[in-house]
Amino acid sequence: MKASFLLLSAFYSIAMFCQHDTNLSEALWARVQNCYSLFEDEDGNGIPDYNKIDDSQNGYLKVYGDWPTCGCSCTSTVGAYKDSNGDYCFVQQEVYTCEWKKSITSNRDLAEILPENFGIDTFSKEKVKHDSTRSMFYLEVEIPRVGTDTEFTLKLIPFGITIESSSLITFGYSENHPEKKGWHSQAELLYKIKNLARLIDDDRTLDLLIKGEYDLIESSEMDYISQQMIGTDYWGQFESLEILSKKLKFLKSTYDIYFQLDFTTALMKWDRIKAKFEIKSLDNKPEKISFKEFLLLNYYWQPVC
Repeated sequence: MKASFLLLSAFYSIAMFCQHDTNLSEALWARVQNCYSLFEDEDGNGIPDYNKIDDSQNGYLKVYGDWPTCGCSCTSTVGAYKDSNGDYCFVQQEVYTCEWKKSITSNRDLAEILPENFGIDTFSKEKVKHDSTRSMFYLEVEIPRVGTDTEFTLKLIPFGITIESSSLITFGYSENHPEKKGWHSQAELLYKIKNLARLIDDDRTLDLLIKGEYDLIESSEMDYISQQMIGTDYWGQFESLEILSKKLKFLKSTYDIYFQLDFTTALMKWDRIKAKFEIKSLDNKPEKISFKEFLLLNYYWQPVC
């Protein structure tokens, strides 16, 4: 688990030397430049239009805003955590809506500043059973403006974005593969599965599709599946029942793993001496729902613009 996090954080982390107090504001602003550079001067006054919370003196900076014509937006938030040497560890979260991109980055190795052996089992009282070769969850962080207690929340990657990994948790996701060119190279349309879950009356239908027992599905629902879900005539259709079954099986495995968890939120305190986070408390057990409800309530990737 730790080795896989080292690989993930090596990709998602940004290499920077620790900064001292005199350069803190410059260092914070340097880290938000990717987002800041996207803002436009919409009213023609020569100044980019965006919002900010600049509390650099307390080690906090947030910039956010959107731009035409698609209403794309980005948010970049960074906090500074001082160690016993007076140097800063930066923790940053960025969100780019039109790219379906979220990430946590740092100037230090994330695996080194998080608690030892941090992973999916951190959020369960017992070892999580799985045989997945994909990441199913990402970490979202609530960077504090006051103090250093920091909340990390485990959330589901939007359905349709595929990240091949030996770790169930990633520090970030995007619709585009980080190592390949081309649009949407690790995203696929699964939103018709949500339509299916909304329209079926027999709760057994989803299980029968997963098991491949198509002849046991009620004729009215099988007609809908055959006409609306299967084919190549319409956007988002699946080429065959077998492919639909495979996609449902993965989502069911995500469901099964998610409800093994006892917690989804870890409140962590910053240890200045060790220069790393330690778990202060765990909370927010997932509320048990049916697989059909799970499909209806979660987010699905779709092209934004």
